[in-house]
Amino acid sequence: MTQQLDVDDDAVTRLGLMDTAPEERFDRITRLAREMFDVDYAVVNVVNSETVFTKSQPAESDFRHTPIEDSFCGEAVKQPAVLEVPDGRADPRFADRAIVAEHGIRFYAGFPIHTDAGETVGTLCLLDTSPRELSDTDRDAFERFGLWAQAEMRMDDPDGAGAVPLPEGATVPAVRDDRLAAGEVRLAALAIPHGQVSGDRSSWQQLGDRIIVTLADVMGKGEEAGGFAEELIGALQQRAHLDPVEAMLSVEDYARHDKRYRDTFATLFHAVIDTRSGRVAYVDAGHGLTLLLRADGTSERLSSRNLPLGLRPSDADWEAGETVVGHGDLIISVSDGALDAYDSTLDSLRLIGEDLRRAAEPDAFFDELSIRVSEHTVDDDVTAVVISVR
Repeated sequence: MTQQLDVDDDAVTRLGLMDTAPEERFDRITRLAREMFDVDYAVVNVVNSETVFTKSQPAESDFRHTPIEDSFCGEAVKQPAVLEVPDGRADPRFADRAIVAEHGIRFYAGFPIHTDAGETVGTLCLLDTSPRELSDTDRDAFERFGLWAQAEMRMDDPDGAGAVPLPEGATVPAVRDDRLAAGEVRLAALAIPHGQVSGDRSSWQQLGDRIIVTLADVMGKGEEAGGFAEELIGALQQRAHLDPVEAMLSVEDYARHDKRYRDTFATLFHAVIDTRSGRVAYVDAGHGLTLLLRADGTSERLSSRNLPLGLRPSDADWEAGETVVGHGDLIISVSDGALDAYDSTLDSLRLIGEDLRRAAEPDAFFDELSIRVSEHTVDDDVTAVVISVR
């Protein structure tokens, strides 16, 4: 007999995420959560009344479908908040379930994911083969990760607050910006809104020998997200005299005291480039989609373990990054909509980098990316910024 759970099968079907391929927008959540909480597994699941489908997981794991009666998630979806199981082997609810008895999982923490209407459709989970307990600080951070996963899943809900649709037959042109800054550093940008107003924004300015570049991706689409993105970019650019961490702390404090921002968050990349030394100081807030392409053919991803702006615990420190660029190097930063023009996974960033190298010039690369966006199902804003060191 099928176990009766507090999940909504119709809502799960409506989202269309069951049995779909991995996507970087979920994978970056589980990747950061696994690192932050130092667990064997961090996963995002889609849950209906019969099965737990693992949408995102570590590369070396192979979860697919788990019968609901063999899982922890069958109990997690009944909870109004996080379900924590310090030791499944010592808990009579789970000791005989396959996830514990056969697969050796002892610790579990699960955040139930709901639609805007309150329907339960999934979970964000931490799992480990050793017993443990979350501290109060860890639990607060995990809940913030859960809200991030929930926001991403809600983006797929046609009954939720999605994009502002275009009038029938209308199209939104790509917007480009291409300028030469000091020290032969060229900046070029492309923006392709999904709806009438984009929730992505990029901007840059020059102060003497310093160039300040920002790309922000606000959760949601439409006028509200676009307005928040515009204000966020403006606030960071107003703090261009500060180093990236100081600027983020100041903007974060500003946002915390404005009640309009309490129900949203933003992933972003904010960098200061010294054109004399080539030093690049940056902060990555849950973005992780910036690639440095060296002139010698090597590459590195500029990322961090920071949560998005608006989800970071108040007592956590911002993790800063630093690198040095030289003649012939390229930096490209994209919003996650650009990945959908490839295969939606983090490997898309590598492919984007390869296409940029082949194109040689940002304009030619933007032409190719625009064509890809038109040929693929891309249900999100697409923004790309290219920095070229001449």
